[in-house]
Amino acid sequence: MRFTPHPAPPFRLTPPEELELLDLTRSLIRIPSSQEDGKEIYEFTRGYMQSHGLKVRAGTSEDLRIEYPDLTNLYTQIGNRKGPRIMLNCHLDTVSPRGSWLHPPYDAFEEEDRIFGLGAADMKGGCAVALYTIRKMAEAFREINGTLFLSCVFGEEAPFSLGADSLLREYDLRGYDLIIVTEPSPLLAIHDYCLDHRKIHGSEFPVMIVGAEGRELYEIEFFGRSAHASHPSQGINALHDASRVITELARFDTYANIKMGRGHYCVINVQGGDASFTVPGYCKITVNRQLTLGETERGVIKEIRTIIRNLNLRSRVVVRKRFSPSPRLEYRPYLFEDSDAIETFRRSIHDYRKLTMGAPSSAPGSTSPGPTATNLPCRFTTSSVGDFNLFGTRTAVPTVIFGPGGANIHSPNEYVLKRDIIETCNYLLHFLRGVYSDTVEP
Repeated sequence: MRFTPHPAPPFRLTPPEELELLDLTRSLIRIPSSQEDGKEIYEFTRGYMQSHGLKVRAGTSEDLRIEYPDLTNLYTQIGNRKGPRIMLNCHLDTVSPRGSWLHPPYDAFEEEDRIFGLGAADMKGGCAVALYTIRKMAEAFREINGTLFLSCVFGEEAPFSLGADSLLREYDLRGYDLIIVTEPSPLLAIHDYCLDHRKIHGSEFPVMIVGAEGRELYEIEFFGRSAHASHPSQGINALHDASRVITELARFDTYANIKMGRGHYCVINVQGGDASFTVPGYCKITVNRQLTLGETERGVIKEIRTIIRNLNLRSRVVVRKRFSPSPRLEYRPYLFEDSDAIETFRRSIHDYRKLTMGAPSSAPGSTSPGPTATNLPCRFTTSSVGDFNLFGTRTAVPTVIFGPGGANIHSPNEYVLKRDIIETCNYLLHFLRGVYSDTVEP
């Protein structure tokens, strides 16, 4: 793929546009959009796109193994399909509220450079960026030579990424040049591996992620023998044996990254025992196992069985992979270490930062890029999993995660940074206007 040179001077949102973008973020945060909350977020998003002249198509829900009533993907695209093809992607759903919040989770409460709310960082801020980016591209060009496609999907926070799966069954993306997922990349890169420095190190916005570990869930069942708790030697305590395995899995972890070593284990559920005065004869644990490149289900099961065999447990132990509806819904690892499209995007970020150093954003609470803006941004990987795993593995299209940061995702007092929202949009618009700069403006 050949992208055209980027325009100079760099494109930047005007102060009124910055405020519009932040207003859109607040509006999205104020709409509850967990799996149980129905279709309001999808109706709002459809209405927003249509009100700005974008043609919207709703996705189908055919062939889904699990039905979520009222949830649907929304698609819009611009261009004549004769040039570069790029997809922007975001998910409209959030997790359910949890914990105790200092401010109501749907109030979009603001403090300095932060907008608080459920899903603010994961990923209402990124959704606002994606929506506003394609809107401004449609307004800036009468027609673009190529395709700019926006997919707003459901179900990323629910099991199996069924919205992303539906998208991939409805659209053949294999001929696309680049996929940009506007997830909160500064947060997904925390404590993760940098390809450029070949180590784990800190990151500062803007952050680009070019690969992700995979994940599988395993269930390990322990079949002991019940007995009266006053005489434990007459039984086989399944909970005791399970605890030994849990301890060994924690000890087993060693340093690894997406290209070498093995993914880590995390026990996420334990079931066993009862209220009676009885040696528990049964226990089941659920284990999350991260996957690095080259690891397989068969290899992980063999590894777990080897760990268990070396412990000489008295319980009979059964290891199985937890059910998933289809192999295509598995979160497999991917890495785009050598990609011309991603490298072009990376250099666009570098050029934009170099050109705009000292040019502060005018939005309330925003700040200018930092003094290290002349460096090429690092290429990170992430141990998180999500829709991007399906895109990166099932399409083979270079997939990059690039979005605004914040804190506390999937927990109380989540927030997104205003500065990052604005600058993410500036970076994307600068890049996309360069890609499609040979097209006709109105």
